[in-house]
Amino acid sequence: MKDNSDSLVLIVDDSTDNQQILSLMIGKEGYQTAVASNGEEAIAFTEKQLPDLILLDIMMPKMDGFETCRHLKSDEKTAQIPVIFVTALARSESIEKAFESGGSDYITKPFIREEIFARIRLHIRLRQATKKALNTLAELEKSQDDLQAVLNQLRVGTIIIDAEGIIRFVSECCAEIKGLDQKPLMNRHWKETMPLAEDSIDLLSHTLEQSPDERNRATLIFQSESGETVWMEAEVKEDPRHPEHSIIYLYDMTEVHTLRSQIRQSKYVQMIGNSPAMLRMYEMFEQVAEGDWTVLIEGETGSGKELVARSIHATSNRRNGPFIAVNCAGLSEALLASQLFGHRRGSFTGAVADQAGFFEAAEKGTLFLDEIGDIPMSMQASLLRALQEHEIIRIGDTHSRKVDVRILTATNKDLGEQVEQGLFREDLLYRIRVARISVPPLRERREDISILLNSFLSERRISMGKPTVKFDTESMRILTEYSWPGNVRELKNVVDHCIIHCRKSIIQSEDLPPEIRTPRPGTVLPSPPIDPQPAMQPTHRTAWEGDETDEIMAAMRQTRGNRSRAAKLLGISRATFYRRLEKLNIDP
Repeated sequence: MKDNSDSLVLIVDDSTDNQQILSLMIGKEGYQTAVASNGEEAIAFTEKQLPDLILLDIMMPKMDGFETCRHLKSDEKTAQIPVIFVTALARSESIEKAFESGGSDYITKPFIREEIFARIRLHIRLRQATKKALNTLAELEKSQDDLQAVLNQLRVGTIIIDAEGIIRFVSECCAEIKGLDQKPLMNRHWKETMPLAEDSIDLLSHTLEQSPDERNRATLIFQSESGETVWMEAEVKEDPRHPEHSIIYLYDMTEVHTLRSQIRQSKYVQMIGNSPAMLRMYEMFEQVAEGDWTVLIEGETGSGKELVARSIHATSNRRNGPFIAVNCAGLSEALLASQLFGHRRGSFTGAVADQAGFFEAAEKGTLFLDEIGDIPMSMQASLLRALQEHEIIRIGDTHSRKVDVRILTATNKDLGEQVEQGLFREDLLYRIRVARISVPPLRERREDISILLNSFLSERRISMGKPTVKFDTESMRILTEYSWPGNVRELKNVVDHCIIHCRKSIIQSEDLPPEIRTPRPGTVLPSPPIDPQPAMQPTHRTAWEGDETDEIMAAMRQTRGNRSRAAKLLGISRATFYRRLEKLNIDP
């Protein structure tokens, strides 16, 4: 057991069961614990003794968790104590309100033991590290050597940047994070050198621009060149000696996010991905699962729209009912009507018995209508009535039947454009688009490609009876930078191809399909034009063609100097783009 006996955790919860569960779990890890049943008791406790961390329930009588936290943060004595909210309401508005009231973090019920300990360790260490750094810095002379010696001893990664965004210090602890070695980072702008996902660059930029009082903890995604994803919790503080400088404290939370991913995958029907785009979609699942409204799932072919539908069903109140999937594009008009609504015996040639349709088969469950845009106009009126009245009429029948079923739909077409062309009813579109989920194409969540590849490789290898194999660095780079026009479905097929053709334990670039190794020009969809100038067509490449300098400068002019967009326009990763700039001595 670790020696955490010097750290006191105050548990504030009006449920004695939760108090006992948390006290027992945390106590076994070696922490001291104290309990309070409401906000007033918690405030009274802190007046006598200051805990190192507070676990605070949101829903409590009289003074709820938000009000309690605001009171604690308004008192100078308790303002620096980290507060972790404990909630069963994992909704974005509750989480946002928790951070606005001064909370440092949150955990959700039911409790996950590993996550609780990881969160507690993180915030206690961050507080101890911050106190140690600030106390020591206040006593130090203006000696850069002394400053580095102190920060290198901290147990969290530390980076100091100046007012212009230039990195002036990188602690030795950062070397444990791939891509954060000290030498390449020093005296360069953090945006150009830190291997962050684009959403994380925007998030860190926003955090640095905020005043110290407005800053909250930020979750950053680091992407190494080998495709490995690392999740870091970042806290930004002012440098006491140079207020115009910022100190970024980094703590590796990959283990916690991996655990959450495993939980999500079991909950969301084996959907795989931790990218910001996927996290936003997971949040949408929780929102649409609360009601029975219809949902339109939009996305490219092969992006996983049926998996999304199954995940919504699995998280809804109808999860114990049937899930019926129908591909509307694969049935004729007459057959589709019979399949959806059922028929009576003798209603048409071949109807030898009464037959229930998919609507009735999905009773108390979910009916998923894939490729809804391919339903004939004559069928759309019947479908609209079924959605509005919650009743259907079997072919050849004279009376309606009530149905209790939730409808999910999907399409890879622009239904708004279909309406304008007279191919889809406008009133039906409004009826099926009560809620809307857009499934991101694989090229917009490249952070997930390596995870998907390794997961499918393990799964397919076992099912095909193959020995252990893995991708080498070059093949992983090619696959990560490829545009994937067929999305996840294409990626699965490529994994099968590699397993079949690989004769060694390592999958190399020559084992990849030829269209992946040398993709045709134009396989990457063009980015939206930045200005009225003619858009360059990005072409994925594994080898550079023509005059590299001219191509790079043209891309930089088109994107007005935005290097991330220029790299995307050229069809290469941001890291590769920066390497080419340095090799060619280009300073645009």
